[in-house]
Amino acid sequence: MVMDLHAILEDLNPWWRDPGRRRASAYPERRDLQPTVVERLGDLESRRATIVRGPRQVGKTVLLLQVADELLDKGWVPANLTYFDFSDDRLTEEVTARQVAEISPPGFEDESPRVFLFDEVSKAPRWDRWLKQAVDRREGRIVVTDSSASLLRGGAVESGQGRWDELSLDGLSFREYLRFNRPGERGEATIARAPQLLQRYLDVGGFPGFAHHSDPQEVWRLLRSDIAERAILRDLARHVNKLDAVRDLFVYLVQDSGARFNSAARASDLGADDRSVRNWLRLLVETCLLVPLPLLPMSTKASSRLRAQSSPKVYAVDHGLVAAFSVWPDRMDQEARGRLYETVVFAHLRVLARKLGSELHYFRERDRHEVDFIVQSERGKTAIEVTASPRIRPERLRRLMDAKDRAGADRTLLVYGGLVQADEGTGRVPLARFLMDPAEALEGAIG
Repeated sequence: MVMDLHAILEDLNPWWRDPGRRRASAYPERRDLQPTVVERLGDLESRRATIVRGPRQVGKTVLLLQVADELLDKGWVPANLTYFDFSDDRLTEEVTARQVAEISPPGFEDESPRVFLFDEVSKAPRWDRWLKQAVDRREGRIVVTDSSASLLRGGAVESGQGRWDELSLDGLSFREYLRFNRPGERGEATIARAPQLLQRYLDVGGFPGFAHHSDPQEVWRLLRSDIAERAILRDLARHVNKLDAVRDLFVYLVQDSGARFNSAARASDLGADDRSVRNWLRLLVETCLLVPLPLLPMSTKASSRLRAQSSPKVYAVDHGLVAAFSVWPDRMDQEARGRLYETVVFAHLRVLARKLGSELHYFRERDRHEVDFIVQSERGKTAIEVTASPRIRPERLRRLMDAKDRAGADRTLLVYGGLVQADEGTGRVPLARFLMDPAEALEGAIG
């Protein structure tokens, strides 16, 4: 049977036949990123396209469908709006972005703006060449998504300069998670009335599809099978031969989320060479499953920065993966819980650092001084330490202050387990309050 591209397009774009049709009505909750994407599409003076990156199941497809619904509700011409998923299982042959863009349904208006919403675009051959030309010729307003960073490597980087911008779609923040579960309520009021939502968020993670699940065991099973396995088996199959070894490396790094990466030790564990292990880590990072955090360089010299980049700590992209791949997540010991807390704090700090234009590192000086995170902004450096314990021991504070001085930081912030706030102005904040507003928590750091 010959593939019918027109029929697939009509099915993916039901508003071509019926202007009142909406595909995202079953998903009323909106991500924080959505207004930014809609605003960029509405800026008709700008020709730049937008690339939205994020791991599998983080909500990229739903985001595009919600954007389509909002544009249609605002009166954009239905026939001028094209959504296409290049990973659609009905595609039995290669389809290029140009093939899709050249199809104009009945009702298309030349004088009105055209919008292309392309999902998993790196599966389209020569996508970057088309995007470059489409932007240069002002052929439409364009948003594309993908779960692979490799689409920005090589020639695509050069082609994209000045032509498109990259946005990241992360797992649900704690504030988004509360909004998904208690729409219309203020976050602070919600957590006061339902403190169990914090534990549920820590258990199930930030993937939107699991936001309403109350059975962590089922979520962990789905995370293991539907996200990690498929992302590795599908996305990396064409890049490596030893997929089992790559999966084992992924599991090890997720179980030890936040640990420093030791390629020689992992190569020994996996019976592989050091270069292969480093390449596998790069691929897992590019698939948006793992995130490296570089060491704080102690000078501006290129050699110092290079050493810092070569000794990263590695985190799971979402704290739900830490729970899913823990050996006994329902009886998690304090050390494992500490890794989970550190991972969720890191995810929120990454988003904050992007908003502030700040740099994010960790600090380590031999085995004597270490700080989980260093946020470097115009205000200076803030040393942030995370502990799962609800009790703050004086010696921990002393170690943090000492490490802060060794790192050249100006302020400290200690994020600890529990819901109860320590005395104001002490530079200590419970996890729940930090997750509710990381920027405000950072303002509370002390010198």
